[in-house]
Amino acid sequence: MMSKKKLIGMITIAALLAGLMAMPVMAASRKKIKTVSLKVEASITPETRIGSEDVDVEVKDSAKYSYDTYEVNNSGFEWEATDVPELTIYLRAEDSYYFAVTKLSDVKVDGATLVKASKQDSSETLKVVVKLPSLSEYVADFSEEETVTLTDNGFAVWNPISGAGSYEVMVYRDGNTVGVTARTVAETNYNLKNEVTRPANYQVKVRPVNGENASNKGKWVESNSVYYNADQVKEIRAGEAGGLPVSGEWKSDTTGWWYQHSDGTYTKNAWEEIAGKWYIFDENGYMRTGWVDWNGEKYYCDNSGAMLKNTTTPDGYILDYDGRIKNN
Repeated sequence: MMSKKKLIGMITIAALLAGLMAMPVMAASRKKIKTVSLKVEASITPETRIGSEDVDVEVKDSAKYSYDTYEVNNSGFEWEATDVPELTIYLRAEDSYYFAVTKLSDVKVDGATLVKASKQDSSETLKVVVKLPSLSEYVADFSEEETVTLTDNGFAVWNPISGAGSYEVMVYRDGNTVGVTARTVAETNYNLKNEVTRPANYQVKVRPVNGENASNKGKWVESNSVYYNADQVKEIRAGEAGGLPVSGEWKSDTTGWWYQHSDGTYTKNAWEEIAGKWYIFDENGYMRTGWVDWNGEKYYCDNSGAMLKNTTTPDGYILDYDGRIKNN
């Protein structure tokens, strides 16, 4: 009779043999990924922190492999306009697949230049090192705070966009384009006097164009829509509707916010219309919020500083179209 110890030993050996036999079968069952294709889109603004960039990677055959993460290979703490960003992108093989690429031509990259590729983790991970275009060729998009404003006197105005050497402008009348091509301007404004030909609703779209490489363009952003009546049309076309609004930028310190004009001045103890909204500034030029007494009337400015109108204040007062409290 076979001893229990001998029987257990034979079972153990059989299990090991079965496992060893199964390993080649499992390896053989994995399918090869012979080619890889990916698209890289990145938004990187000079003078921003390295690590705050926006990188999007799309893979062609997501059933076989997927994008995992990326690393920045550049040194330093902040992106500079002369930087050429270099990224290491990690791809992961899906279950039952492994990377079998053998040469650089097996890896196709759109939107970046391939530097090298290497396999890791039993070929389940593929490291792809790419270089992006120089930041001097990047152009930022408009943010929510950097929108385009169409004024009542026929001007489209916007703030400068990082990396832009010019801007393309499309004009719309009652939802239809005026002309078939975009107007290109170097300034951060456009006068619609030649397009405002009759009473209608007008709107513009603007996108930034890189100053080094004109083929690199940002996304289109829409302005507000403005209806110009017959009198306004006549004044705009004759150049009698008023000049270009003074441009500027918001600034802040530990005390508060102020709006500094392009000539270095700023409004004090007065109201100013900025991007279609009214703000009031105290005797030191700081933006005010909350209830404001002005020439015998009460007005309310929200936390952003914008004067409320045709609405109800947080404490329940109804305001008319001019921002004044409605009479009971």
